[in-house]
Amino acid sequence: MRKQLRSSSIKKVKVRTPGNVVNTHFKIEKGSYAHCGGCGAKLNRIRVTTAGARTMTKSHKRPERPLPHLCSSCMREAIKQRLY
Repeated sequence: MRKQLRSSSIKKVKVRTPGNVVNTHFKIEKGSYAHCGGCGAKLNRIRVTTAGARTMTKSHKRPERPLPHLCSSCMREAIKQRLY
């Protein structure tokens, strides 16, 4: 087994092939999208990837706005509540 496949973050799946032999297939899970802290909606363009995080730019990893953990509609409501 290759060294990079010995990680605990990679799932090992036993698969029976047509030749009646059990092989191990390696399944790397993709990252999921970030969700809003207020309503739970999916935040656009913010994807947490396991392998591709090193190649993503900083602006793709997180939004550049005052409240990055909220979606745009929840952020507007929070700003309105703070101002008035």
